[in-house]
Amino acid sequence: MNTEFSTIILAGGKGTRMGGQDKGLVAYQGRPLIHRSVRLARQCSDAIIISANRNVTQYKTFADVVIQDSLPNYGGPLFGIQACTCSVLTDYTLIIACDLPNLTTRFVRPLQKALLDGTPQLDAVVYRHDGFLQCGLIAIKTAALASIDSELKAGQRSVKRWLESLSLLVLDSDDAQAFTNFNTPNNFTAASKR
Repeated sequence: MNTEFSTIILAGGKGTRMGGQDKGLVAYQGRPLIHRSVRLARQCSDAIIISANRNVTQYKTFADVVIQDSLPNYGGPLFGIQACTCSVLTDYTLIIACDLPNLTTRFVRPLQKALLDGTPQLDAVVYRHDGFLQCGLIAIKTAALASIDSELKAGQRSVKRWLESLSLLVLDSDDAQAFTNFNTPNNFTAASKR
């Protein structure tokens, strides 16, 4: 399964809620937060591409390919995914947000299997928890990434809306911890006290 997938790790945000810190590089359990996403990607895919708009040299220590958005001023995750698309050489892609440190292969493998076993019309698979799509973890056919272009041209920047425009399979999850994202310094502090 690994060789059929590449992984795009999204680490290109402004870090507004982190006081401007690049959260992928903030220490968590003794290592930069992105280390966990990279480790997961290595277990589930053949190639890793990091979307980053700052500290590119540091991010290159985690992956061979680091891509910056084509749009300045941090256009958002759809721009990050779009910029990375040309570097994906596999038929399938995982997209992982760098701020979900509790994700494991237990959550990624079912998405991969569902996508590989799905109908030819299926574009992507994502989880839903507590009524909300969990857009920080996506398994998608690489060919479907091209649809981002028309979304952005129409001024649409929401990952959720983009996913809902595709042939999407939604798997329900009751695990709240898996999708807890680290967006503020308090998230890091609270987690370190556990």
